[in-house]
Amino acid sequence: MTRSPAALALLVLAGSCGGEQAEPVFASASASILREGGALWVASPDDDALVEIDAASLAERGRVELEGAPVQLAAVGEAKVVGLARAAAFAWIEGGRATRHDAPCGGTGAVAALPDGSGLVACPNDDRLLRVGPEGVRQVLALPGRPSALAVSGEDVIVASSRGGLVHVLAVEDVLAAPAGLPPRSVPMETRALAPESGFAATRLHALAVDGRGGVALAYQRVDHDSDRDRPAERGGYGSVVDEAPRIEPRLLAPCGGRYARFDGGPLAMSGPSALAWHGEAGLLWVAHRSTGNVALVACSAARGLAEPSPRRPRVLATWRVGRGPGGIALSDDGRTAWVDVGFDHAVARLVWDGVEGPHALDAALRRPLGETRLSARALEGRSVFFDARDTHLTPSGVVSCASCHPGGGEDGLRWFLHTPGVERKLRRTPPAWGARPSLAPYHWDGEFEEAERLALVTIRELMEGDGLLVDLEALAAFMAELPPPPPRPADDPAAAARGEALFAERCESCHRDRVGADGAAHGLLPPSADPDALMPAVHTPSLAGVRARPPFLHDGRAPTLRAVLTDANPADAHARTSDLDAAALADLLAYLETL
Repeated sequence: MTRSPAALALLVLAGSCGGEQAEPVFASASASILREGGALWVASPDDDALVEIDAASLAERGRVELEGAPVQLAAVGEAKVVGLARAAAFAWIEGGRATRHDAPCGGTGAVAALPDGSGLVACPNDDRLLRVGPEGVRQVLALPGRPSALAVSGEDVIVASSRGGLVHVLAVEDVLAAPAGLPPRSVPMETRALAPESGFAATRLHALAVDGRGGVALAYQRVDHDSDRDRPAERGGYGSVVDEAPRIEPRLLAPCGGRYARFDGGPLAMSGPSALAWHGEAGLLWVAHRSTGNVALVACSAARGLAEPSPRRPRVLATWRVGRGPGGIALSDDGRTAWVDVGFDHAVARLVWDGVEGPHALDAALRRPLGETRLSARALEGRSVFFDARDTHLTPSGVVSCASCHPGGGEDGLRWFLHTPGVERKLRRTPPAWGARPSLAPYHWDGEFEEAERLALVTIRELMEGDGLLVDLEALAAFMAELPPPPPRPADDPAAAARGEALFAERCESCHRDRVGADGAAHGLLPPSADPDALMPAVHTPSLAGVRARPPFLHDGRAPTLRAVLTDANPADAHARTSDLDAAALADLLAYLETL
């Protein structure tokens, strides 16, 4: 079943006219915290656990050990489905028993329930959507653009993709009818780009909420990455706000409006939207922000379907400071109490809306016990610095953090035009922050930085417009050094991948050492860029770890696919000898690269 754009527009209007209350529909959305009666379930990726919390006392009741960094969960009837960010697997929990199931992707994330009692699992590194059940994977769907948020509302599956700023709407019946097994199957979908204007993009589409009556809301980040190359260098940074127009701004896709933050030094300075929860009947939309550690309550009544992007400012009813790295929200039945997963503090905070507008204090907050963590204590401190937009030594106005361009410590898929008093004009594809590890030095495409601390300090001063004073650069470097790349993906066709590995060893490994390493050297292998601001005489060898998840490719993003890297962007075989490969051999090499 497919819907035309006109049908989607009618879906938006249905239920919003005439004052009639829409009927309840099936609804499920992914979150890092889930309320079931008097219990809260919290995903704890740092110590590989799903933790049960008492909603009244906030004390821990118990935990389920889940190796692989559980990040998102959803109720599927009496069961739960859990995304595991560091594993080629997902978890299904039922009857107190957790079962890990293999998945054809490297890392799973957002999850949701379907009306038939099965679940959905997003594979953000592999552009795939899985339909799953207690026995394992049932179907594998192709879903472009790094699917990072997921919900089901009535007859629709809504998927938000952070690369390209896309929202996809699929019919539940099409998902259920898709053929089983690999390769991934394509199903009809309607796709909307949230920032189609040249030089702008929508990123960090991690927060998606449904209200149970057909309403859908989304939070994202709108960025100006290349809109004006004539902008004076003195205004080339991202930390300041000119004419009430920050170059990086959180936005809502909701019927109440889009622009809710204000960077004036007050409580509405908000950055890094990370979670939404919506009680449409009460007209209350809760929004959490990982980089500013706060939550906003927005007046927002539901309307069916997806709204259009709007610069209109909704009414912000209340704000709370909750701590470092909030990543999920669960609501009471009346929508006036919220429990927030304060992830970096390993705490749960309870917020109560008392009808009084303005800043509020927490009703309660409690840190939970923490097991052994995958990152060192030093790296965990560095993570808080990496995501921090509140420290004025990092950035002056609360607009930007390191994570604004490196979500999760990775990269945003964008080409940025950069020009400040200390940075000569250039166009560069964002490299992953996890690449700033000693084994991959020097850093940046031109190898400008030998040390991660120096890289961080220059970025803070030139792009984030902070002074860098009192910033724990060593902790920041420790986080980037310990942060792992995306997990490898199991081969769809092991025989093809094995043949491709042999080709890689013969033709690629002299520079891309140990498969995912690098030789630390610069090479002038590429034809000149078509963009004068992207010209480089030589480019330092990047790591190929998780390369399948990082299009577009090369320093200027000229290659939209890995196939294009080896063909269109390699006309003279200078990058690698590939012109003699037939279609089958080229497919083998690509099959191997997609497993890294």
